[in-house]
Amino acid sequence: MIKPIIALLFVLSSLSVSAQRFGVTEQDSIECIRNLSLYQEFWRQQDFESAFAPWLQVYRVCPGNHINTFIRGTTLLRGRIARERDNVKRDEYIDLLLELWDTRSIYFGNEGVNLSRKAMDLMTFRPHQVKEAYEMMRRAVMELGVGNDHIAPFFFFEYAMLNERAGNIEKEEVFDIYDIVSTHLERILRERPGDTIIMNTLANLDIAFEPYATCDEIIPIFERRWEENKDDIEFLEKVTRVLDHKDCNEHDLFFNATQALHALRPTPRSAYLMAKMLDGRQDWNGVVEYLRDNADLLDNDRDRTRAFLLLARAHMQSQRFREGRAAALRALEINPNEGMAHFLIGMMYAQSSRICGGEGDGGVSRRAAYWAAVDRLVRARELSPNLRQINEMISAYRQQFPSREDLFFEGLREGSSFRIGCWIQENTTVRGR
Repeated sequence: MIKPIIALLFVLSSLSVSAQRFGVTEQDSIECIRNLSLYQEFWRQQDFESAFAPWLQVYRVCPGNHINTFIRGTTLLRGRIARERDNVKRDEYIDLLLELWDTRSIYFGNEGVNLSRKAMDLMTFRPHQVKEAYEMMRRAVMELGVGNDHIAPFFFFEYAMLNERAGNIEKEEVFDIYDIVSTHLERILRERPGDTIIMNTLANLDIAFEPYATCDEIIPIFERRWEENKDDIEFLEKVTRVLDHKDCNEHDLFFNATQALHALRPTPRSAYLMAKMLDGRQDWNGVVEYLRDNADLLDNDRDRTRAFLLLARAHMQSQRFREGRAAALRALEINPNEGMAHFLIGMMYAQSSRICGGEGDGGVSRRAAYWAAVDRLVRARELSPNLRQINEMISAYRQQFPSREDLFFEGLREGSSFRIGCWIQENTTVRGR
């Protein structure tokens, strides 16, 4: 290790201009080069204990040398904090870690993201300072900006909930932040369709918000602001988003806000919300009217999938099975793992048993629809095992299979292939009860 240091010092002494990059003075530069080489060698050996002292000298003398000084420094300091048993020394290391994020912003920019990470470290090592961490995160997300970072907004919402529980902020502020964060993440998802990390973050955000407040708690907060804001598009978008995410679709406030938003600014999303509202009122034709031309124009796969499922259900309720299946299949094109699409198709097949086939063959051709229905429901269960009552429905439909005697008299053998006619036109397997 001595020879590389000597070589570096030789280069340093011969290139004074370059040397200044490693410190303010020539002596600083010599010290920087020496400690840089030492700590990097220890780092390569994963000897983090020995790497700390020379790393600290690099940080103190020439912090602008390389961003790795900060990336590796956070790892070294977090390790020291975790191992330190002396509270005074531990606090010193925590202070240094927090300082590191501010210094990194000075030399390498990206202040919003750095401040958000500082807030996260503060919460990790000093969780009693929840209010300070929240204020840091608020400034990072709301004032400085975090670009397409998905981590800071999620924790911004987490800290908002913690502060509301501690009595530091009102519940309404939490709803506002939920709206801000979900809008931020949905924007990223529009720019990166299918990004599983963003999709999972959105799902986790909804999970975190789910038990936080009921419709009965949320609605009065928005109702108090209704009269003075009912013509404000931004307010209407916020109300409809939050109530939609919380499944508060049957309340008059959702109805009024959705209608007002669609009247002021009709968009595919407002049409989708109108359809959800009418679904709650069992206006199936209204659902179809709003979604027919708008479902495919929604700006993210999650909403597109939900819209086509809603459209499929509306067609099913109106006995338009062919159109309903087409909508469910479109949902599967967007999300092949959507069990509800198979579930709805299975329901439509079962309901078609009374219109497909006849009684002349012992009811076999009519009951064959149940074979296809069970095929779809089994597939739905594989993809979405938590679908309500699906096992009971599968069992009930199997009881509607043709009897083995009817199969025998019609010359059908169990396990053989069978083509269902009518509008279904699907291959299935012969089974008896």
